Amino acid sequence: MSSRKFKRNAGDEVVEGPAMVTPDHVQDRVLSPRAGARKGWSKLAVYEKEFRRGALVCKERCTGANATREEEARALDRFAAARAFDEGWRLCQVGFPPGIDFDRVKTSGGGVPGSFADDQREAKAFWRRVESAIGANDWLICRMVCGEGHSVASAVMTVSPAYKFSTLARFREALDALVEGMKRAKRR
Repeated sequence: MSSRKFKRNAGDEVVEGPAMVTPDHVQDRVLSPRAGARKGWSKLAVYEKEFRRGALVCKERCTGANATREEEARALDRFAAARAFDEGWRLCQVGFPPGIDFDRVKTSGGGVPGSFADDQREAKAFWRRVESAIGANDWLICRMVCGEGHSVASAVMTVSPAYKFSTLARFREALDALVEGMKRAKRR
């Protein structure tokens, strides 16, 4: 038997938690709508961990009450952009389903609007516009951290070695560029 903890429930095995709980795991999902229900486990993405520890807020900009609120709003924007990038990246990386009916694709002539391929095509077009709106280094940092799950330090050191001692600041700069790039891409 594996190292997972199992609970017997009417003959079914229900996993109580991950086999190995790491600092990346949090118990934050509601498994049942009833009161007192146990919470499920989630594994945090790199950008989610950085957001939870407050690294998306630039402390140098927090000089007064208004500046602090503005920087917290920027941190929320950075987090929303990182999450959107993560979701968009996953959607764009999904392979075309085998056995698909090609008549459901809009570009084949008689497609059904809103099919999987159309949504994926539109997402790819949007993220291409975002990529063209921001710098290559900013895109690569966002792709490595938010899309591929690299640590902030390794991504920044790979792309911009000059930022050896300010990797979080460089990551915030890349996320700010992502926020602006997404705004520009939506306008097109």
